[in-house]
Amino acid sequence: MSELLGATKTLSEAWLQALTHTASQRNGRCVHLVMTVESPGLEDETIRDVLDLALDEAGDQSVETVAGTIFPSSLYQSPGFSWSPDLHEQAVRELDAAAHNLYERYEGMLPVLRRVPANSRGTYFSRMITYPGKEPGGTNQLDLRISRIRNEFARNRRTINTLDIDVGADALTSESLEGIQVYAPNDQRTRGFPCLVHIDLTLFDGTLHCTAVYRHQYLITKAYGNLVGLSRLMHFLCEQTGAECGELLVHATLADAEPSHRPKPQALLKSMGALL
Repeated sequence: MSELLGATKTLSEAWLQALTHTASQRNGRCVHLVMTVESPGLEDETIRDVLDLALDEAGDQSVETVAGTIFPSSLYQSPGFSWSPDLHEQAVRELDAAAHNLYERYEGMLPVLRRVPANSRGTYFSRMITYPGKEPGGTNQLDLRISRIRNEFARNRRTINTLDIDVGADALTSESLEGIQVYAPNDQRTRGFPCLVHIDLTLFDGTLHCTAVYRHQYLITKAYGNLVGLSRLMHFLCEQTGAECGELLVHATLADAEPSHRPKPQALLKSMGALL
């Protein structure tokens, strides 16, 4: 029943391949669907435009809105260069300030964001920068990982086989890193937020790879935006650490083509096929 889809260059191809496969299955669902993007961030704008039009007509969130739940790129002002062990101190301060400004601006918005019922338990990005994500001042998982990877590079070590955190740990520390935890261990819900439960980071030979695990991946309304957001998160981490950007792998334990969506997945795929 599991399906390992072939690696694609762009995230658009990965999404289209996943939707095509899942829509052809019984009830428009399948288990353990794995897609791999070789160049996170690369897109086919035609595919995105057709999807965005369908989402708008259905009253769903746009690709950009969904992407912002994982990484709010509009709040990050890139300095235009990456960290390196020999970077001038002033440049390091500028790079750090860009990241900290992102965190502070988002934490400042969090009380307002949580007034939206869907955000009552926090957001994906809030769980990354102030875990468990409901209030400012929690554990900043991104900052911990950036510091750890920089330290590895400063020591001329370019591979970390395990960036692991014990999900049940009392504290998350830079000495025990496991990826980015977005799922609270005491969460008993079987549906709803968070569908994204874990982001694992692997530094191998100077290249940062990312694996994201979804317990339920909605392929029409969420998956494309998720791929965009995860790609932007990877590029942010790479700029902040000096790592090269590697592969993005997304594992959906349940992939859902949303067969009751309007337009139906087959109609959406047909309209894309006519333009590609």
